[in-house]
Amino acid sequence: MQEENLSILRPLKQNVEELIPPLEAAQKEIYGEDKERIIDSLDLIMGDLTMVVVMLTNIDSDIAAKELELINDMRHVVFGYGIPELTSNNYIELFREFLRLYPNRRLTLDHIPPSIRLLQTYDQGHGTEYAGKAKRLFIQFAEAIVKADREEDFGESITLANFKDILNVA
Repeated sequence: MQEENLSILRPLKQNVEELIPPLEAAQKEIYGEDKERIIDSLDLIMGDLTMVVVMLTNIDSDIAAKELELINDMRHVVFGYGIPELTSNNYIELFREFLRLYPNRRLTLDHIPPSIRLLQTYDQGHGTEYAGKAKRLFIQFAEAIVKADREEDFGESITLANFKDILNVA
C-alpha cells in the first residue's frame, strides 16, 4: 500500500460497512419485495466507487502502476486478498463486468452514483447524513486516484472538478 494513501485506505472498510445498512433499508423502502431490483449493498457501493476511480484513470487513456495499485488496495481492504488482481490491461473488462452485473444501470461521472442517490432518499426519510459521508468517501478516492500517478493531467483535473460539483450540488 502506498504510504500517501494509508489515511484513506485504513478507514475504508469501516466506512463502507456503515453505509450498508441504510443502503439495504433504502432499497427495501423503494423496491419493496421486488428481488429483481434489489442489489447487494456492498456490491453496489464498491461497484460505484471502483467505477468512479477507474473512470478517472481512463481520462488519459492509461492506468499508471500507482493508480492500479490504489484500485487494487481499495478492493483488498474491503474484500480481502482472495480476489483477483486487476491489471492495466483489463480496465475495459472491468467496465464490461460492471455492465453485466448491472445491465439496467449506467454510471458516468455526469450523474450521482446510484448508491449515493439511495442514501439521499434514506436520509430524507430518517434525518440522517449517510449520503454526505458517501460523497466524502467518493471525493477522497477520486482525488487520490487523480494524484496517484503524480502527473498533472488537465483532463483528469477538469473531470474531477465536474464530478465534485455534481456531488456537492445534490
